[in-house]
Amino acid sequence: MKIFLAALLLAAAAKAQPIRVIKFADAQPFRMGEVTSNRLVHPGLGAKKTTLNYSVSMPGNEFAQHVHDYSDDTILVLKGEVDLRQGDTKRRFKEGECAFVPTGQIHGTVTAGTGEAIMISFQNPPDLILYTGARDSKRPGAAQPKGDITPGAVKYLDFANKNGPFTEMKMGSTRASGSHRLLKKGQRFSSKVEGDGEQLLFAWKGVITVKDKAGTTYTANEKDTIFIQGAAQFEVSAGSDETHVIQVQAPQGK
Repeated sequence: MKIFLAALLLAAAAKAQPIRVIKFADAQPFRMGEVTSNRLVHPGLGAKKTTLNYSVSMPGNEFAQHVHDYSDDTILVLKGEVDLRQGDTKRRFKEGECAFVPTGQIHGTVTAGTGEAIMISFQNPPDLILYTGARDSKRPGAAQPKGDITPGAVKYLDFANKNGPFTEMKMGSTRASGSHRLLKKGQRFSSKVEGDGEQLLFAWKGVITVKDKAGTTYTANEKDTIFIQGAAQFEVSAGSDETHVIQVQAPQGK
C-alpha cells in the first residue's frame, strides 16, 4: 500500500511540474552487450513519447544487436566513431553524424577507431523492454533478434552542421523530430509543447536556461537535460559563449 501511494505521489508531482531539470548525475545505468549506458529520460520519470540514453563505449565494444518492436531509434555520435551493425554488415558513422533506425530493423553498434565513443540515443515511443536486458542478444544463451535488415531503411545524417532539424517526416521520422541548436552568447529561441506532447533539451556543450511564461527559470549544465511534458511555452537561451543543444520533440513540433 505504501509503495502504491508513493507511486501516486510521484505521478502527481510529475504532472504538476511540466518542466523538469534531469541532472546527469542522477542517470540510471543499464547494460547491453559490452556497453553500459545511462537512462536520462525514461518511463520511470513518466516519459511516454521519448527517451534519452547516454553511452560511453571503448574500442571494439558492442552494444548488442536488437530490435524495437514499436519504436524508432535515433543514435547520435558525440565523440569518436562507431559501426552500425546489422547482421554481418557494418556501416561507419562518426562524431557529428547520426543514424535513424526505423521500427523493426535489427541494429547494434560496435565502437571503431582507437578511442572511446560517446553516443546519445532516443527512442520514440519508449521501449520498456530495452532497460530490462531482455533484448541483449550477447547474453549467454540469448536468441538472436528477430526483425528486418532492409537495405536503405536506416538513414545516416549529419546533425552537427545543422542549426535546426536533422530528422524529418519525409525520411520516415514521423513520431518525433530531432534538432541541433547552435546558440552564441545572448542568442535564444522560443518553443512550445502541446498538451499531449513531450520535449527534451540536452545540453551537449555549454549551459542553457529555459524560462516559461510565468517567468520561472530552469538551468541545465553540460550533459543535463530539461524535460518538458504537457502544454508549455518557453524560451531557451545560451549561458555561455557557444552552446550546443540537442532538442527532441514528440510528436513532431515546430
